[in-house]
Amino acid sequence: LDIGEATRLGLNNLSNEENKQFFSDIRNIYSSITKELTRTLPLNNDLLRHLKCLHPMMRHSETSHISIMNIARSFPQMIVPDEIDRINAEWYLYQNENIPNEWYEKTNEYHAIDYYWKNIFTLKTNTGTDKFIALPKLIKCVLALSHGNADVERGFSENAFLLTDDRSLLSDASINGLRATRDGVKFFGNGKPHEVPITKALLDSVRGAHSRYCIDLEKRQQELLTNKNLVNEEKQNDFFIEKQNDLYDEQKCLHKNLTNIQKMIDEGTERLTSAISSKD
Repeated sequence: LDIGEATRLGLNNLSNEENKQFFSDIRNIYSSITKELTRTLPLNNDLLRHLKCLHPMMRHSETSHISIMNIARSFPQMIVPDEIDRINAEWYLYQNENIPNEWYEKTNEYHAIDYYWKNIFTLKTNTGTDKFIALPKLIKCVLALSHGNADVERGFSENAFLLTDDRSLLSDASINGLRATRDGVKFFGNGKPHEVPITKALLDSVRGAHSRYCIDLEKRQQELLTNKNLVNEEKQNDFFIEKQNDLYDEQKCLHKNLTNIQKMIDEGTERLTSAISSKD
């Protein structure tokens, strides 16, 4: 194992046994880390393996066509069978296209993958129409996939910003509404509320906000009333069941007492009969 100079000097103060134990512990740590990475990383994810075909240098690879078809079949919600057939043909066109190196190479590094594909999608046919129709749809779906949990963590941070100590009772609908408003300001006004365009649809939505709130409030009250009735009905059913169980237990107790009394009567009758017979 390679160790730093400061660590090497520190090991000089340890005995041979302590040195062996130190390196053994280090190996165990690396082994545990490797096992955890092997368990958690998507090393066997077929989709990620096929995504390599989107790299410009993989365009002429023998497996790129198989990979792009597998990717297309991985998005049945977005890509219909007819589009898969079109992607099949368009990928052959893409492989035979004369693409300048400047679209993906720059000094000592590569351009971003979206920059490369943006240029690919600008290609036209001899008649001036787009050369690729279905392929851009698939590529955009793929590039829209999140490659980390930053968006999720950002969402938690925004929720923490909204849920202050004096706003801890906000409902899920209120939180979603506030989040939607913030996202709308970011999208339409670049984060500046005064730059959000005032449209007729926006004004109509604002005017109808109170009526929608009243309708929603009425629905909530109706749901609360319905839930309350269900709870009361369940309590009443539980009461009847408990009462029925009590009556059943009481019946069992009475039956047991009756059985004991009958045994006592039978035993007394038997003794009386025996006594009378003995007297005779």
